[in-house]
Amino acid sequence: MEPWAAADLEIRGVRLRYHRTGGGGEAVVLVHGLTDHGLYWSALARELAHDYDVVFYDSRGHGASGTSPDGYELTTLAADLVALVQALGLQRPALIGHSMGGSTASLAAATTPGLFRALILEDPVWSSGTGGPPLDLNERRLQWREQIRARQQRDRATLLAEVQAESPSWSAEDYERWIDSKLAVRPEALDVMPSLARNWLADAQQIDCPLLVLTGEPERGAIVDPIAEQALLAAQPLARVLRLSGTGHQVRRERFDAYLPAVREFLAAHRQ
Repeated sequence: MEPWAAADLEIRGVRLRYHRTGGGGEAVVLVHGLTDHGLYWSALARELAHDYDVVFYDSRGHGASGTSPDGYELTTLAADLVALVQALGLQRPALIGHSMGGSTASLAAATTPGLFRALILEDPVWSSGTGGPPLDLNERRLQWREQIRARQQRDRATLLAEVQAESPSWSAEDYERWIDSKLAVRPEALDVMPSLARNWLADAQQIDCPLLVLTGEPERGAIVDPIAEQALLAAQPLARVLRLSGTGHQVRRERFDAYLPAVREFLAAHRQ
């Protein structure tokens, strides 16, 4: 077991489970993707814990957190993140978010100027919409809910074989965290999906801190394609984009060797 403090907070009417590495460094908050959970950040948290006070939590409907009485809109998740930062008394933390967590972090930063010192987004749901027919997120939501329910009826050995076949380059720890998170997520948490189809560029323009987007190759499943990249860079002078080869949407799980130094360099460059 990792020597990390775990506790629950009542945030906006929902119990949220969080972990914290502690220490005297500046705070970094990690925000997971859809159907994942906070402990999926364990590998990164271990690497950053010596220099930073790392906080990672389970979004409502995920992991050990409670279910939502108010639905699962992206605006709700962003408000949870802001409230958690304030409840813990974190002073201008940096944010790192993946996928849905990246979109959550960007919206939180856009709507609370001055609260965060830096923002790292791992392939957020920022699509140009030019990579093919538009996604029907409501239909995808229904499909994913059924997929989650089916997975939760399987044993761990079956789930391990499934994820190893789909993602052969992941670490053994990633496989275990993937299984844990899929067994714990509540299917209704997928109701956030339609709200991810928002004007993300307008959100990005409101961010007032340095921003790094880490993404991969669209051919491998990365959401942030070159058209979205160029739109972001034209609209937000504080933004940088680093596109890593050999990976798609799961950037840190497939290219941790390149992901970690990029994260370290960006955080070090933007201390308070």
